[in-house]
Amino acid sequence: MSNNKKSSKGDLIGNMRKSALPLAIPSTPTNDLVYGTPESVPAPAFEVPEPIRRIVFTNELTPERYAQVQQYKYWGRLEIREIIDQALEAFFADKPDANRTLPEKEAIKLSKKLRS
Repeated sequence: MSNNKKSSKGDLIGNMRKSALPLAIPSTPTNDLVYGTPESVPAPAFEVPEPIRRIVFTNELTPERYAQVQQYKYWGRLEIREIIDQALEAFFADKPDANRTLPEKEAIKLSKKLRS
């Protein structure tokens, strides 16, 4: 007897390997197909805020003032930059010169420092 017949197990595996039709991938996400898409609810507008740019600088403080800053930083749960910003904001509140335009030569120097 000749064994010209292939076993049915081999035929199943062979059929799984060879697909007569290419698989179609839906262009709509599966969740949208199953649950539908909410047409009446627009996507929320979301703007990515620009990162706040900061200028790094150094300064000198007395040991007593430095200790105060460190103590307030700890107990107030603030960053040093927040303490300095709040202090300068309060200081400049009654100083109109802080908002005056600089002379051209000084404005150019400041502009160069701010760009770097």
